[in-house]
Amino acid sequence: MRPLVAIAIVFLLAVQVRAEDTILIGAVPLPTGTEISEAGNSPFVGLWLGRWDSWRHHILVVEGVDEEGLLDVIYSVGRGQHGGGNWFRAKARQENDTLVFTDDGYTARYTISDTGRLRGVYPTEDRFAVLERQDQSAVLATPTDDWFQFGLREFLATDIMESGETIELAVAIYAPDGNGPFPLALVHHGSTGSGTNARDFEWFFTNDWFADVLNAHGWIVAFPQRRGRGGSDGLYDEGFSEDRSQGHSTEARLSLSGADRALIDANAALAALRERADVSDGAVLFSGVSRGGVVALMQAGDQPEDTAGVINFVGGWTTENPGGPEINPTLFRRVEGYEGTVLSIYGEDDPFYSIDHSRANLAQIDEVDAESEFHAVAVPGFNRGHWVMWWPMLWEEVVEDYLHHVESGC
Repeated sequence: MRPLVAIAIVFLLAVQVRAEDTILIGAVPLPTGTEISEAGNSPFVGLWLGRWDSWRHHILVVEGVDEEGLLDVIYSVGRGQHGGGNWFRAKARQENDTLVFTDDGYTARYTISDTGRLRGVYPTEDRFAVLERQDQSAVLATPTDDWFQFGLREFLATDIMESGETIELAVAIYAPDGNGPFPLALVHHGSTGSGTNARDFEWFFTNDWFADVLNAHGWIVAFPQRRGRGGSDGLYDEGFSEDRSQGHSTEARLSLSGADRALIDANAALAALRERADVSDGAVLFSGVSRGGVVALMQAGDQPEDTAGVINFVGGWTTENPGGPEINPTLFRRVEGYEGTVLSIYGEDDPFYSIDHSRANLAQIDEVDAESEFHAVAVPGFNRGHWVMWWPMLWEEVVEDYLHHVESGC
């Protein structure tokens, strides 16, 4: 399911923006004459570009350190859902390894991760940003949107045929530093809610924070987009009603067939990624959100000997009500054959799956001799439990522990 992103990021900082000329980096405004100190003694000094919540373009410029030890910062964001981009100047302080704005009305904080990227958290902790340091002269020479996307988007050639044409699947690939080869983590997207809004099919799913966590552990991370989604070729059809205008079907015959189709796409993406020189031939970490969590379970059961682990965020195929009662249990049992541990993270107050319903689905994992590690977390806000993947503060520690477990072979 696509997260319900906020209508706009509200800036509480009472700052008067200077009447300075601006330039645009993509659609993100910056004041001209930005100067980055060469003598800055802080690791934060530099030009950082990335995104809030993996979609809204963001620039943080740390120009240098003043005489009082405070950081001179330019904060800028691009166009949101309801408004254009804007920027302001501010002061920040460095607290150990964290940059924190000094104004009490805006206390966003940024930390340099083990990959060297910058991870930002919004004051209310319901927004996250991941940015990479870039060379200022290079950015200004070609001020395009490309700088904000550090997961490289490509197309995977597959052997899937549809209407006489070979299907290519879109993918975003986040690689650690170095040449590899690296172990592969495959992260699958969910559905499009009811399936009745065709514009949702165009949305490209990634999660920069999750990718950065995995990169820090040495995994190369791929977010494949299945047929008809995110720019991939083919028809999006993972269990639609016979009248497509009615969206996703709750009839088991159609819904389970749609799950089979999703697995075909996931395995085709995996086969294509295996051909890359920077991908090792070792076991794969499968993950996904909502329907993608179920795809990850099915892939683990489909090739258990090649599965390093499974991380399932709020997995489920059809909603709890209405929905064919046998659909979700049937698909959760398809992890059979994989004898490792499945890490499952669910949010309380989920509008699609109650915790009791999800516990019943996860019980199917134990019945087929895999192990289930379940975590339920409280996501702030009404009916927000399904968007837990976009609250990294709620799951990062659990995921880190699981990755250490997988990497140690325990």
